Amino acid sequence: MKKYQFALLICVPICWFFYKLLPMYINPAACSTANFIYAENFHQLGIWCFDSFSKTRFDDCSNFLYTLSMWFFIHFFKFTVLKASIYVNGISILSSVILMHRIVASRYVRIQLLLVGLLFLSSQIWAGVIGDEIIFQGMLWLFAIRAFWHQRYFGLMIWCVVNIIARPDNIFMLAPMIIASFFDVFELKDRDKRKFWFRRLRRSLGFFIFPVIGYFTYRYFYFGKILPFNWLHHSLEIDKKFGIFNAQGYYYSVHYLRFYVLPLIIGVAFYFLKERKKLSLRYYTLAFSFIVIPFIYNCTFSQDDNLAFKNQYAIYLGLILLSLLFIRDYRSISQSITTAFFIFFFGFKISFGYFQKTLQTDKDNLYYIANDLSEMHEGKAIVFYDNYLTWITDWSSIFASGKHSINGKALSEKEIEDAGVDMIIGYEKYSDVIKSKYDLFLLPSNTRAFEKEIEPENSLDKFFYKYSHEYPVNLKLKFPVLVWKFGKNQKQIISILEIHGGKKSDF
Repeated sequence: MKKYQFALLICVPICWFFYKLLPMYINPAACSTANFIYAENFHQLGIWCFDSFSKTRFDDCSNFLYTLSMWFFIHFFKFTVLKASIYVNGISILSSVILMHRIVASRYVRIQLLLVGLLFLSSQIWAGVIGDEIIFQGMLWLFAIRAFWHQRYFGLMIWCVVNIIARPDNIFMLAPMIIASFFDVFELKDRDKRKFWFRRLRRSLGFFIFPVIGYFTYRYFYFGKILPFNWLHHSLEIDKKFGIFNAQGYYYSVHYLRFYVLPLIIGVAFYFLKERKKLSLRYYTLAFSFIVIPFIYNCTFSQDDNLAFKNQYAIYLGLILLSLLFIRDYRSISQSITTAFFIFFFGFKISFGYFQKTLQTDKDNLYYIANDLSEMHEGKAIVFYDNYLTWITDWSSIFASGKHSINGKALSEKEIEDAGVDMIIGYEKYSDVIKSKYDLFLLPSNTRAFEKEIEPENSLDKFFYKYSHEYPVNLKLKFPVLVWKFGKNQKQIISILEIHGGKKSDF
């Protein structure tokens, strides 16, 4: 059995757990909302922006290719948005295992187990940020690293362009690998150097420089800016560190290095110092591209929504990749010890900590209502904010706020009254017309307000039960749902709402 097939076999139960069992207990993170809305807009409206006629183009989606991948599953396989994100991330982590094995190329089974274990720890990112693009982006980085490590310049050009289209700020991380690739000329004889320069320059122009210039030109004319997230890169005078860094971004990054990956940093730094004259330029380039540059870049912007330290994932990948490259043939005892120390005393604890925090926020009632409503088809609803009904079901959802409409205009009160939809979620203006057409139900926002759960006997269920009940929630919080009196789905909808704690109320 080939080494990557062995690793893939080990990875299957891990992926099954995180991508099949875990979604039953967690909900998408708030920072994933933009990805979901973009994927839906591709499918429903065929537009890239939230508001296609707005003078200011909305372009703060985390990853263009990630949302396009979700659209592929939604459009051709008829998946819900949430299910599409699970499939894309599952394929990404399996691909990452194969790519890491191709890069490290170790024949030792224990190194393969270590690799799978380290990537398993990276699932902490996904566990806290379901629907985000970070695992998908990590796969794209590994494609570029593999081409760079094996000196395949043509492949490096292609994957660099793909990474830049996915996230334009990736150009900062990829530039050192491109520059370092030109130092391959010193490995050639003098008679071959001219051909080398001509071939490299031709490939650089044809497959990197011209495509990137064309893409950035398109971005500038369409969005009015080259790089996304430029609204994050600001800092008040009192909020600066060393005069140039955003204080919050700096402390986030330092905290991650000190309390999450310190053993890995010590091991990698020690090996660089010990073997500094023997290591090739490619080792130093990887350290610069995926440790130094991401650290500096992360210090330049606010990281309020940095769930599970997702912005530090590049640093994590750089550290585990260098660790595996150093010990792939058991050449560094010190590096092996520090890597093992990180796994047993830090890694599992970190992953479990994020897993526990995620389980503690699993009681959103609308999530379970949407799951039951997904059994009904051809339903229609009016909603006012991002919610699971639009992500899990195939209902036709109208955003009264205008977020999903082509012209970006909010629905008027008259338009809402005349819509004739099965449900209106979150609407609190009860005119006489609304009262005549709809029944009002008030539902608890959290399932703990009405469910009386008995502690399960099964050990796995008991594990989830224990850690999902340690988080304090507001049990009095409710939200309104209007049900159309004349809809063919009325009785079934009311039955589902009552099962989930809904009570009919007077206006």
